[in-house]
Amino acid sequence: MAARAVPLGPDDPRELGSYTLLGKLGQGGMGMVYLGRSEKGRLVAIKVIRTEAVGNPEFRARFRLEAETARRVARVCTAEVLDADPDAEWPYLVTEFIEGETLARYVQRNGPLADANLEQLAVGVAAALTAIHSAGIVHRDLKPANVILSPFGPRVIDFGIARAVDAGSGLTGDLQQLGTPAFMSPEQIESQPISSAVDIWAWGGLVAFAATGHYPFGDASAQVLLYRALHEEPRLDDVDPALRPIVWLAMRKDPATRPTAQQLMLRLLGDPSGTGPDAAAAVDPQDVTNVLQGWNLPAPSPAGPGTSGPTAGAVGTGPAADVGGRGVAAAAAGAGTGAAAGYTADPDAPTRLPTGLGAPVPPRTAGDGTVAGQSPTRVGAEAGGPSWPGGPGGSGGAASPPGGAGARGHRNRVPLLVGGGVVVVGAILAGILALTSGGSDGGNSAATGSSPRPAASAGAASTGAPSAQPGAFTLPRSPEPLGRDTVVYASNRNGNYDLFRGDVTGDGGLQNDKPLLTGPDNDMLPAISGDRKTVVFFKKGSPNTLQAIAADGTGKPVQLFTSGPAANLTIANDARPSLSPDGEFLVVRSSTDEKRDQNPGLYIVRLDGSSVRRLKTKPQATDPAWSPDGERIAYWSNNAGGDRGFVVVISVEPDAVAQPVINDKLTTDSDPVWSPNGDKIAFTREQNGDLEIFEMGSDGSDVRQLTHARGDDQDPAFGPDGRIVFSGQRDPANPNARQLFVLNPNDPAAGDRQLTTLGGFNGHARWNAG
Repeated sequence: MAARAVPLGPDDPRELGSYTLLGKLGQGGMGMVYLGRSEKGRLVAIKVIRTEAVGNPEFRARFRLEAETARRVARVCTAEVLDADPDAEWPYLVTEFIEGETLARYVQRNGPLADANLEQLAVGVAAALTAIHSAGIVHRDLKPANVILSPFGPRVIDFGIARAVDAGSGLTGDLQQLGTPAFMSPEQIESQPISSAVDIWAWGGLVAFAATGHYPFGDASAQVLLYRALHEEPRLDDVDPALRPIVWLAMRKDPATRPTAQQLMLRLLGDPSGTGPDAAAAVDPQDVTNVLQGWNLPAPSPAGPGTSGPTAGAVGTGPAADVGGRGVAAAAAGAGTGAAAGYTADPDAPTRLPTGLGAPVPPRTAGDGTVAGQSPTRVGAEAGGPSWPGGPGGSGGAASPPGGAGARGHRNRVPLLVGGGVVVVGAILAGILALTSGGSDGGNSAATGSSPRPAASAGAASTGAPSAQPGAFTLPRSPEPLGRDTVVYASNRNGNYDLFRGDVTGDGGLQNDKPLLTGPDNDMLPAISGDRKTVVFFKKGSPNTLQAIAADGTGKPVQLFTSGPAANLTIANDARPSLSPDGEFLVVRSSTDEKRDQNPGLYIVRLDGSSVRRLKTKPQATDPAWSPDGERIAYWSNNAGGDRGFVVVISVEPDAVAQPVINDKLTTDSDPVWSPNGDKIAFTREQNGDLEIFEMGSDGSDVRQLTHARGDDQDPAFGPDGRIVFSGQRDPANPNARQLFVLNPNDPAAGDRQLTTLGGFNGHARWNAG
């Protein structure tokens, strides 16, 4: 089934800020949702708030605060908030654009979810609520119309601004009641204080709806449904016995007795520790990831209630009007009047913000919904809540959940979540954002799949063998990012190359220096993700591989490119990867292409392995570095081979032509890296028999030498404040020893300072993301 975005009307704006509007996706209680395109060509959903609140300065202040808070929500089964303008004539919020239809629409057309999908939905929405609640947000209107069933799991949308809109209206009494009658908690109905427990209640009702196709208190008028929510128990007889007691606990009348979102996940994962106050710390992110693998929603039925026929035509032209080969006409499945499924204002749904996580998929024929892409993420910690009555170790309660005894007989369903059936949290936690690539410097360009352009935008060391990349890829991520002063580097102090991290603070050496990843292998050439929660690195071996680990060293490393066209790449020796700013792609040197044919050069690769594109570079191109704005890649190349050459910059646009920064006759330069704002490039240059650190403008102007000591200084890396860390070999008696140094290019008189003192190799440092 396909549907189209409704063409813009004569009264609709054509632009909002820097975004070009392509069509209308839906309309609801908060305003209109438009399909838009960013300056970089990325499809977005833009919710324009049209209420009497826009004239209220207090509303705008609250909207600004709520939108900023929503942008901090981890991308865990949620629609990422990208931008907002509370000062516009009509305030608006910009989110990612997601593929899929709403749970409400899917159940309407196809009936209840199958058991495996139901369990995955339960975990995925719980994971989303964990992320939302951890940011201090209460959704307040969780319902089937606000859950998109993407190809990679459920995504929760429309969170973060409901309270601001309602508060701005001045309707104090209605502030607490914001929600949809069929899923409103007793405390919302009675205008009692609101907490995250209202979302837990709604989660229970949502799972019951997905399991049965009916509202948790039956089908009736709003008044009857509200009365039943206050005075009756939810109707859960037809809910799967394995989920029934968990749903019952979530829908307890007393909000203090409901579990937290993360306790829900633990319970779904079969972990009895989820009943205690330390539940947040007990969640194993890898288990959550496993839950999300294998999400495979059955294809929509060809006919059924509310089924629409295909529609033709696209809104707008150019790259954004043709998404994955389908066009905007297939941007959303339609339901209701003049709106798109996933964003339709159906009877129980105000406008929704289409966006979310989920790894991108190859182009499909029109009919599978809207489009999107997102980067992987893991569930963040959430403070543990109260034990729920009737649970293991719980405090008991006045009543037992219907069917509770039977649920114990279905423990096999819980392991299903942890094994392959629970694809929600992992796949949901994982996702890959839209990003495009491009470039040229010689050689042929090859592309597989969709490669959109990138948008501008302390733990124990891990040991053990890496886990293979799952089908629904999730990038390991630490709960907290690396600090601004933290560098990651390689050292062979233990006999082989391991990864370490330390802080560049004060006037002395490296502080808090500790291992990130140790073991018998040679791990080197790290790169830090844009959110500073993941480290991707090169593992030397037969064959060489790229792997990823959480930035705090917890968990096992995950091997990249084990499936899809990227599995045919042959990572070159000592190939340093560089990550796109949004963390969805990396660029790396490979000696083979996506068909395993010999074709050495630089390749832009989606992290889940589904997309590969060769930049138009010379075969010698190496050591790429992605610019902070996501638009360019710097690297070095040469004309006749060798260890050095000339620095080149290439746009990531398809078929772009590479440009030497200075000229292509040099044979002295290597190791280019970008400054934090992208206006300078630091690099290594051979000078009078030594290697020195140089800096120049990104256009090749103002070349200046930064180091002057005898020996070899190389591998520069900028820090967030503009300082540079590099590796230096300055001990003539020990030519194999290298130490880390730091300098401030804005204070050349201060010279450089040594950070490490241990023997052996200390280098390959990375400070900034990229």
